Amino acid sequence: MKKVSLILLALFVTFAYSQPPMGSKSLLHTQTARTLSKGFVTLNSEMNFFTRATEFVGSGQPPQNFHAANYWLVVGQTSLSWGIIDNLDLILSPRIYQDTHYSNEYNLPDDIFVSLKTGSFGFMENKLYLGMMLNTRIPTGEKHNYPFVEYSSGAVEFGMTGLMSYYLDPYLPDRSFSIHLNLGYWNHMEAGRTVYSENGKYYDATKNSSELQYAFGLVYPTDMFDYQLEVSGIAFLNQPDPFVYSRENYTYVSPSIRFKALPWLSADLGIDIRVSKDDDETDYTLVAEKTNPNFDLPNYCSWRMHMGVAIQIFPLTTRRLSSAELEKEKFKKRVEFFQKIVEEKDRSRDVQEELEKLKREREQAEKELEQLKQILQEEK
Repeated sequence: MKKVSLILLALFVTFAYSQPPMGSKSLLHTQTARTLSKGFVTLNSEMNFFTRATEFVGSGQPPQNFHAANYWLVVGQTSLSWGIIDNLDLILSPRIYQDTHYSNEYNLPDDIFVSLKTGSFGFMENKLYLGMMLNTRIPTGEKHNYPFVEYSSGAVEFGMTGLMSYYLDPYLPDRSFSIHLNLGYWNHMEAGRTVYSENGKYYDATKNSSELQYAFGLVYPTDMFDYQLEVSGIAFLNQPDPFVYSRENYTYVSPSIRFKALPWLSADLGIDIRVSKDDDETDYTLVAEKTNPNFDLPNYCSWRMHMGVAIQIFPLTTRRLSSAELEKEKFKKRVEFFQKIVEEKDRSRDVQEELEKLKREREQAEKELEQLKQILQEEK
């Protein structure tokens, strides 16, 4: 019952505030090349937010009708991941934007992402894993092409991503330092479509835009926490039309920490810091409204705070393991046992070396004391 309550709480957090966790086995922005075990279902729920007070840009005094504004974005998503087989996951991710600066103030719901992830293919004695993802974005939101976030065309978009993960310890990968790399292609498929409309004016795309997506992540795990550092971003291969808001490349650096509260429950806290230039290539003479050129606003969020939870929702109870899974679990426990023995032995060796050092220092102090006694006796 407690576990069910936490699942409902995670759903409430997402839909009350609701950017997305990526589902399956992932960092904030970087997918690992490993998949869930067959039959497992996990729920990822995350929110992120950004706020910025605008300032007047220009010489002299602002116009009489000028008024400052406080722009803020609160973005969120829920991801359900299902391990269909040991090497294939299905990820369903409905996204919600709480504020897109439009008259309706939010998209509810926003678009839906669907992904198929194949992975957990081990090489180099299972230190190296490779995988791939097929992704699509289904436009269910009311508005598209909104400022300060990644470009969304309003068409059915698709992409694919190659995955690579390297673990220092192949026997206990979740407890070893690991490196992860994603490299993908994304096509917005908007040619000939109306990207968006404002005040009776329609903005039709003249071409398909596409981009190269990349992410690189490092994970340093401990018993209770995973310390993570990521670099992620995009580089357009074909830029969108000039009336599109988010048509520039971007790169973020994202430090984060994952608290592993229980075997089936974890929580994330991180921040995105944009390190790419603050260029703005939108032609505002073609844009009906939304971004005022008199405001000093970035093309993308300059920073973004992340909070999220991940819950294993199935199996709810311990299931009967197969003989192969039992052997694997026994082997894992034996490796953990021997690892603890080695750690204790190293700790004992350190203690012994420290005792030997103290013993030598005491002997040296006793010799110096004897020498001082002899000097004092000779002076008498």
